[in-house]
Amino acid sequence: MRTVELSVCTLTFLEEDIAHAHFRDGLTAGANDVDALFDAIRRERHGKKTLLMVSFGEGAEMDNEARAHASSDAGSELIAADAIVVRDFGHQMSANAFVRVNKPKRPIQLFPDMDSALAWLREQRTLIDQA
Repeated sequence: MRTVELSVCTLTFLEEDIAHAHFRDGLTAGANDVDALFDAIRRERHGKKTLLMVSFGEGAEMDNEARAHASSDAGSELIAADAIVVRDFGHQMSANAFVRVNKPKRPIQLFPDMDSALAWLREQRTLIDQA
């Protein structure tokens, strides 16, 4: 496993084409932090798309600009699908708002745990093969 430490999150490549971005406790990610995440994915995957699991520590969040940027076409150029691991009801509400308001142009699912998120991401590999 390869791990890249970024200012607000840790990016770990669980498998060659599956990465896990974990946003650290108490930190709020901005658009620049999302850019740093995109840059790390681009560098580690040599421009190839990845399947991304996203989790948030206690009190971690993304501001409005970061959510908009994460769901942009730039994000969809690098990320084939997102699996968001929700830790509680409040976090589930925020993740649902992200999906409904920002409307990323790629598959996104919410999961109660990392195992089910990873299993779903493995099923999405055809999205990378088509790219």
